[in-house]
Amino acid sequence: MFFFGKRKIFLTIMIFFLMGLCGWFWRHRESVPFISQPLSIAAAPFEYGTSRIAIAGRTGLDMVDQVLSNWKELDELRRENGALRAEQTAYSEILAENVRLRSLAGFRQGYTQYTLLGATVIAREYGAWTHTAIIDRGSDSGLTKYMPVIVPEGLVGFVSEVYSNSARVQLITDPRTSVGAIVQRPSSRVVSIVQGDGNQPGTMSFVNLSREADILKDDTLVTSGYGGVYPRGLLIGHVSEVTDDPSTPVREARVVPAADFSRLEEVFVIVSQFDRTLPADIDTTAPVKEPPMNPNEKQAGVP
Repeated sequence: MFFFGKRKIFLTIMIFFLMGLCGWFWRHRESVPFISQPLSIAAAPFEYGTSRIAIAGRTGLDMVDQVLSNWKELDELRRENGALRAEQTAYSEILAENVRLRSLAGFRQGYTQYTLLGATVIAREYGAWTHTAIIDRGSDSGLTKYMPVIVPEGLVGFVSEVYSNSARVQLITDPRTSVGAIVQRPSSRVVSIVQGDGNQPGTMSFVNLSREADILKDDTLVTSGYGGVYPRGLLIGHVSEVTDDPSTPVREARVVPAADFSRLEEVFVIVSQFDRTLPADIDTTAPVKEPPMNPNEKQAGVP
């Protein structure tokens, strides 16, 4: 056992001696070329491998650093793009609101005969038998029940319920709503009632028309003023179809409202008093049609 221990000690000393000798020769390789050249040749593969590993490691670190830098830059670009999109959305909304408000301002100037109160639609309730909207004006703004509500495109409805800070508007497409209407065409002037149609939401019917009534497709209907809720002359809509059932004594016409209720945002409430129209005030007689003049004959009063 002692001999084995001495041999291990001897081998350890020899290894350290050889390592020291190799180190001395490496340090003095210029003066001892017959030793340094073989050592250089033997160490060349290790030096080359170590160099390649170092270069690969440095390249890999550079690539990782570049990837992290690009990722940071991409993240910043994404945040900047999101901010620009938000700004573009806000700008588009401001532009759309500006165009809409300009249109409303121009409309208001054209209706100087009424005192109009602007209001914003804050909710809409469309059902099979109810078409209503909630506006942000109420009794604190002077609103009362049955005040007419309009937009630049035409008639919207009337105030059906009033609260302190809001009000409910019953739309003309509501099946419970009836509006006195008259055909605007001078040769017709047919008067009857327009009602909301529960079977076809969004449309109305011009009802109780006599079979001889002069009503045509694309005729324009305006309020007749009869009934006391709406002033005369407000645009209601246009006739889209005239039904003619021989089995019934009356005719009916389908009416498309002039106002687009799906895009209802701002409305005007007519808060001023206006003249009521009586049935006797409505001229329903068609003008007398004169025979066509002969262009070849001299007309009376013409020299």
